[in-house]
This record gives sequence, C-alpha cells and structure tokens, in this order.
Amino acid sequence: MFRFKFYKYLVLRSLCLVTLCLSTTSVIAQSNQGTGSALRISGFGTLGVTNVDAPDDWGFRRDISQPANDGDLRGDIDSRLGLQFNYAPNAQFELVGQFVLKRRSSYAPASDAIEWAFAAYRPLADLTMRVGRVNIDAFLSADYRNVGFAYPFARPPVEFYGSLPHSLDGIDINKDMQFGDSFWRFKAYAGRSHSGDLAFDGRTSVKPVYGLTVSRESNGLTLRLGLAHAGLDDNPAPLVPLLDGLNSMTVLPIPQIVSQVESFQSRLDSSDSHGIYHSFAMNYDSLDWLWTFELTKVTGHPSTRLTAGYVGFGRRIGAVTLFAGYSRISTPKLPVSTPDWATPLTPIIGETGAFQAQALASASAIAVNSSGANQHTFSLGGRWDFRHDMALKIQWDQVSIDEYGARLWTNGTFESANADVYSVLLDFVF
Repeated sequence: MFRFKFYKYLVLRSLCLVTLCLSTTSVIAQSNQGTGSALRISGFGTLGVTNVDAPDDWGFRRDISQPANDGDLRGDIDSRLGLQFNYAPNAQFELVGQFVLKRRSSYAPASDAIEWAFAAYRPLADLTMRVGRVNIDAFLSADYRNVGFAYPFARPPVEFYGSLPHSLDGIDINKDMQFGDSFWRFKAYAGRSHSGDLAFDGRTSVKPVYGLTVSRESNGLTLRLGLAHAGLDDNPAPLVPLLDGLNSMTVLPIPQIVSQVESFQSRLDSSDSHGIYHSFAMNYDSLDWLWTFELTKVTGHPSTRLTAGYVGFGRRIGAVTLFAGYSRISTPKLPVSTPDWATPLTPIIGETGAFQAQALASASAIAVNSSGANQHTFSLGGRWDFRHDMALKIQWDQVSIDEYGARLWTNGTFESANADVYSVLLDFVF
C-alpha cells in the first residue's frame, strides 16, 4: 500500500510539474512571437512505470549511472523532464543549454543535470564548431537519449547504451557535404567525460576523449562509422584500497603469487590507460517501415573490453507502431578463479597474515568478476501517437543474464538469471 501511494504521489507530482512547465513555456513562446526574440524554449519528458520480475533484490537500471533500487514496481527508471534553451542572435552564433531532471545517485554532482551547455559557431553554412558540454556524437541516439518521443522503443537498448557516457566537456567540429542524393557528415571531437557505476561511487574520469565519426544519409537510410579513444585517468574510489593491498604483495618472495598479483593489477588498475571504441550503425526509416542496427567493440585496457549491439525493426499502422528488438552485451575472459595464497604463505608470514592475503585474493577475484556484463534481451512493444506531441508506449523485455554477467543490475549475483521487464510510458514534447 505504501509503495502504491508513493508512485501515485510521484505521478501526480510529475504531472503538476509538466503542467507548470507547459504553461510557462506557452507564455514565453507567445511573448517571443510578439517581440521577435532570438530565444527559443522547448522541452520533453517521460512518465514511466516499470514492473520487474527478477531475482530478489536485483535492481533493473536504464543505465549504470542510475542509483541502486529494489522492488518490483518502479516509477523512477524512465521518468524524466527536460528543458532546452536555444539563443541565436544571428545565423552564425547560437547558445544552447539542456537540463534534465531525473532520479540520480547521491554520488552524482548537481552539474550532472546539465546535459548540454555549449556555444555553436557556423562560419559557413556547412561547417559548425561547438565548445562546452556537448553530446558524444558517436552513436545513433547520442542526440536524444533522454527524449523518449524521438525513438519507438521504451528506452535505448540497455545492453548497448547502458554503460556509455552521456556528455563530453570539450569541442567538436562537423563538416557537411552533399554528393548527388546523399548527405555526408564528418565530425571530429575532443575533450573529457566521466563514466562508471554511480550506484556504488564507481565514477571515473575519462580523459582525453577524442574521435571521428562519418555518416551518410540517403533515401531514409543512415550509415555511420565511428572510432574513439577514451583515456582512463584514475580508478574508482572503491578499488583504491584493494589496489594498495595488491601493491604490497609484490614484494613477496614467491614468484607464482607475485605473477597472480600482477595479473589482478592488470585487470583492475585502469589509471593511465585507455579504451578504443569501434562502432558501426545502420538506420532505415521510410514510409511505414523502420529498422536499426548498432554494433560496438571496445578494445584496450581489460576493464574496458566488451562487445555490444542490437537490432530492431518496426511497422507503422496509422498512428500505431509495432516493434521488436534483440540486444546483447558480452565481456571477454570471465570468470577468473580465486588463487590459493594461504597455503604457501602460512609458513612465511604466519596464519594471520596468510588469512589476510587470502581475503585479498578473494576480494580481487570478486572485483574482476563483478565487472562482467553478459546478457541478452528480446523486446516486443507498441507505440500509439494519439497526439502530435504525445505518445503512449508499452514494452515487454525478456532478459537472460549469464553467469558473472550482472554488471548492468544493482545487487546482482554471479549466478545466471532471467527477468521480465514490463513498461508503460507516456512520452511528450513541448
């Protein structure tokens, strides 16, 4: 009963906030029309309720920046409200700010609510430079991950987008070109970002970030290739004591243990390292059919390595769109076993010291195995555009999590598991 009242309160509060924003925006828009102001204000939002049938205490998340949660019925996984401000005094210069209100981890700084905050300069009609906080334009949904109205599914596929950072503090430059009936865009970007599991204060600085994206659009078909470098500046705070403990073990006179210690260090210590993202995407949207495909492979430091992708297709029938999809993520070279350090160390450092060393070995193996994301999801759903600015969605996700693959969940264990996720969402723009 308490949970029902809580979600009823959440929905009512969100509706009141949306109504207030709609009213305020309408007044400002009317004022802008009358004065010819260069300021434009727009917004978007989602009211969503999700029911999760999963193992006890496992928490479903849209992405790993979300806080830990429990319980079957949730109203805070997809619900959000966004406002965007565009100020363009002339055709060459524009200031853009986008703010998104949603439930965040207690470890997240207030500045995370600022998705975009940049200045754009267009010296030529086909050349744009942006400086500030911009989107990382390396993936199809980079421009509108928070704008549920912009895509047919309930949310961007968790296996693909769940561990990707949202924004880049830096600069990007894109050049547009036209060849016959095809439109090409070349974009280069550089800066810094952040990533990690904020449910457990696992935030890490990602710098430098730089990359290149090439896309082609023609007759409803979009093709995109991307290559990006993501530097890993430091380690998540929870790993620091563990790495300090491993470092103290390297002076032991047993080469086999030292070798195992160094193996753990190479898997866990990501400071002064990097990951390389290779991505390919296709999207087709023409007449009543749509389909999309994305694949990324990450190489580099062991903590970054993964392969993720999804495929989805849909059919429009009047105001209704029916869709289905499949997505998967895989982390290589897991699990690792816990070595026996107690037996060879007991004669050298005593039972107490050997017990502590064995605890360190167990904690190291757990830390490595906890980094694994190995799961796949089948999705079915529908979307009803009952207004030009509102859409109602329903979706069912059947999720299969492999052993040592529950990184995308909170409180997940190392056992394999299955889950069903049912979602009802109202997406809107204004």
